Amino acid sequence: MFNRIFDSALNSKHLLKRIGLKVGHIYEGIVCTWNPDNTPNAAPMGITPLKGGKVAIRPYTDTATYRNLLRRGCATINFSSDPLLYYFSALKFLKGERLKGMFKRSGAVDSPELRKADAVLSVDVERVVGEGEKRALFECSVLSIKGPKVKKVEPYSRAPHALMECIIHATRIKPYAESDLNEARRLLGLIEHHRSIISRVAKHSAYAKAADEIYIYCRRVVSEYEAHHKDA
Repeated sequence: MFNRIFDSALNSKHLLKRIGLKVGHIYEGIVCTWNPDNTPNAAPMGITPLKGGKVAIRPYTDTATYRNLLRRGCATINFSSDPLLYYFSALKFLKGERLKGMFKRSGAVDSPELRKADAVLSVDVERVVGEGEKRALFECSVLSIKGPKVKKVEPYSRAPHALMECIIHATRIKPYAESDLNEARRLLGLIEHHRSIISRVAKHSAYAKAADEIYIYCRRVVSEYEAHHKDA
């Protein structure tokens, strides 16, 4: 069950402390915004708490998240312990259909949020740095926090954490394949490494299936760019 705390009761610094976020650390969240056609957009990315109780979001400037943040000026940041939720939102062209029905309207800002999130930050954009560059920094104030959900204790497994590494590397494969093919090959090797861990500790699981799909996609991307370089 969620508990919601609004900034009128505590300042945003205390709100961040409530869910254990520390200044300067990078956390994996799913940023949810509205597209121009009012469909929800979800994108995993690193979230950094700043001094003064603010948070930084750093999307690439060629993404829907960047454009939506500029247009609407707000978002929700969703945290989840389920790596499959990050997988569905990170590689929407592979698994986007799995996100259907997972959104609802935020009660704090003009943005969607994920029903299955363990905790949700509702944020308002205060300042944008680096417009026109490859990435921009959105400095956001925290309006409210929903959560964290009370969850049952689960024994530690390497599989979900290894899958998160696969997902993070997969989101970088195509940009690096375009600009630095050797780095893309290195990322593919890391994905293969984490995939092998998952197949060893959680064989035939949903995590293993997701890791296989990620590896096949990333291997195809690297192979396509390698062929392009040979033809050039």
